[in-house]
Amino acid sequence: MKQFILSVFLSIVLLITSSPPRLTQATAQTSAPVGSYACILEENAYLYATSNERSGLFLLPKTYYVKTLDVQGEYTKVEYSTDGEHTKKLTGYCKTAQLTFVDYVPSEPYFYSTFELTYRIDDSDKRYPFLTEITVTCAYYGEYPIGSETYCYVLQGDSFGYVPKPSELTVPVNTEYTDRLTSELPQKEETPEEQESLPITQIATILLLCLIAPILATLILRPTRKRPDYDED
Repeated sequence: MKQFILSVFLSIVLLITSSPPRLTQATAQTSAPVGSYACILEENAYLYATSNERSGLFLLPKTYYVKTLDVQGEYTKVEYSTDGEHTKKLTGYCKTAQLTFVDYVPSEPYFYSTFELTYRIDDSDKRYPFLTEITVTCAYYGEYPIGSETYCYVLQGDSFGYVPKPSELTVPVNTEYTDRLTSELPQKEETPEEQESLPITQIATILLLCLIAPILATLILRPTRKRPDYDED
């Protein structure tokens, strides 16, 4: 009888303490639909002309985005910038590992900035002063460091090229990714707590077990009365 009560007691304890297997949720995104966006959070994320590390065109502005066109394993085909008065779309490749895919359309995905460059011709004919200076407008795309010098990859007219980076040119931080991440933190923090909490039925069973545990212990530990011997007639 004691062994039966003890086995029932241990079965109940084992049933309560054993937690059900948790379902793991995949967080790593290995593919992205065409037209989605990815944020640049790496320091040295290049836009490549081809899916080759030696074809780097420029460093993409950190905290801004690229539009994904095709995830091709190690590299992802992307699109950067838009068609405008001084800009046009540029298609290239990024290392997939350096992209942070997002499920929203950013309000300001690309950094847009223009600056003017003036070229002077010192040996020109002074009778034609309008030929001594030429000013052009360049659209900034990204930086390309070479040793201690930093150049800009720009669009001037219909041609892309490199020019020295102006000292006054700065790229402000785009806070949209961090702002969205911060706003979602409370929901993400509540989810593990809800998963780790016990169901009401298990709590009620534990309380009931606490009440009957002394009774079960008394029955188990109580010495068995010795059966009296009777004389045979």
